[in-house]
Amino acid sequence: MNRNLFPDEQELHAAKILIIDDEETYVRSLEWVLRQANFLNYRSLTDSTKAREAFDQFQPDLVLLDLNMPEVDGFTLLKQFREVETSGDFLPVLVLTGDSTADTRRRVLTAGATDFLGKPVDNIEVILRITNLLQTRFLYRQTQALRARIETLTATAGVPQTDPEKKK
Repeated sequence: MNRNLFPDEQELHAAKILIIDDEETYVRSLEWVLRQANFLNYRSLTDSTKAREAFDQFQPDLVLLDLNMPEVDGFTLLKQFREVETSGDFLPVLVLTGDSTADTRRRVLTAGATDFLGKPVDNIEVILRITNLLQTRFLYRQTQALRARIETLTATAGVPQTDPEKKK
């Protein structure tokens, strides 16, 4: 296997990004920032009641999520996304909100968000965080694929498999 450890730019820029924010202006701003950084595979919505359906259909690699939205708030959506996340998967959720109090940060990260930025965001910082989160997702997937391959090879070679959790 002769592959670089980190995903290349083409892989990163092909990642699917879902933007959920009730403020149309903010959504358009994020879209502009993504386009400037060559992230062109995104979907956006301002109606949080349609977020779960969009999530299921689009199968994003990263979610950019606002917290304070009418009807279905970001905490509820975050919980829904985590409930349907397949076991052993890693889906980064970057929360972008105007409520950047320490209490909100703790609540969001405890609820399962991967990262947090207070609005207004710095365009360069949001792209750096998006890139870091996508790299982590791709590395995680690569690790899972290698783990599966090792398990297959050890099973076919007759090598007993050990559970690292049992050694603790």
